[in-house]
Amino acid sequence: MSVLKLLRPESKFLLDGLKCLTINGANNSSVNNHFPVRNFHGNNNILCAEHPTGFGDWDKKLVVPGGTKPLAWPAYNERIHPPTGEYRPAYICHVRDNIKYSPKKMWYVAQFMQGLSVDEALKQLSFIKGKGAIIAKEVLEEAVELAVKDHCVEFRSNLWIAEAFARKAQVVKGLRRHARGRFGRIEYKYIHFFLKLEEGAPPKQFYDKEKFDPDAMLGRWIEEHRQKQIPRL
Repeated sequence: MSVLKLLRPESKFLLDGLKCLTINGANNSSVNNHFPVRNFHGNNNILCAEHPTGFGDWDKKLVVPGGTKPLAWPAYNERIHPPTGEYRPAYICHVRDNIKYSPKKMWYVAQFMQGLSVDEALKQLSFIKGKGAIIAKEVLEEAVELAVKDHCVEFRSNLWIAEAFARKAQVVKGLRRHARGRFGRIEYKYIHFFLKLEEGAPPKQFYDKEKFDPDAMLGRWIEEHRQKQIPRL
């Protein structure tokens, strides 16, 4: 039976790649799997990162309500996982795109939020004076509302922040006038802010950091120095 007949209907985009494989006889099994490099992604749909039709809603970029840019992050909410029997807590992915803020400044707020419960994060962010904390609090409230209304989360307080990060979006360049007819370039930076909430209690130790134990640290330091050897010259 031919190899092409054994493929599933959803694997038809690999047919063009299999046709490129040429077997020169039974004894001489030399396989030519060379694909043309020039205009590979433009002319071929073989192993492309973005399939033109997509395999479902989870494979297509979506625009969140109020957003302007199609992103792949909200499409994780549409994925249906196979029933393998392993424990997989419910999760919700949310994003706000094109926020006028610096990605470097937003990094501190995102790292601060990760590993906290939703209620604790909202409480802590309300005490931080800064635009990044206000943005993060608004996006977090939107994500919680999305989890309760659209994803059947029973208790809104039974959520914790599994992931929070910002990525650089468009950068608008402008000019600033200086004395003597000179000018300087300035950049207006925008970011995409991503959140992932998981159902359940947050972990006790989210970051892999050592607990402060002076006696154990001193004992380890002494043992490391005792293991030193003085080489003979």
